[in-house]
Amino acid sequence: MFKRLKKRIEKRLEEKILEYAQKDINELSRILNRPREGEIVKISNIKIQRKYKDPGKFKMKNRREYYKNHKYFKRMIVLDEKNYLIDGYTTYLLAKEIGFDYITIIRAR
Repeated sequence: MFKRLKKRIEKRLEEKILEYAQKDINELSRILNRPREGEIVKISNIKIQRKYKDPGKFKMKNRREYYKNHKYFKRMIVLDEKNYLIDGYTTYLLAKEIGFDYITIIRAR
């Protein structure tokens, strides 16, 4: 009886460990979506110029599927020295949609 109880406890403990490890991995991937490729910036600090228009539904769907399959974005966000977006508007929109607080960017020089 004690052996079965011990096995059940060990199995539940293992499941909990895996559950918490997965949460940590998901949180880490939300912050460091493409490691070693740039600096990390708070999304709310990114400034968007009025020239950017909403992308088409097909383009956003394509970007969502790519992120879902690969766990990182298809395109990087590029900012100037004042945090104005130069490139990567769909990535910016998708990151906000997913709920990222921070994202890895490339700084244009």
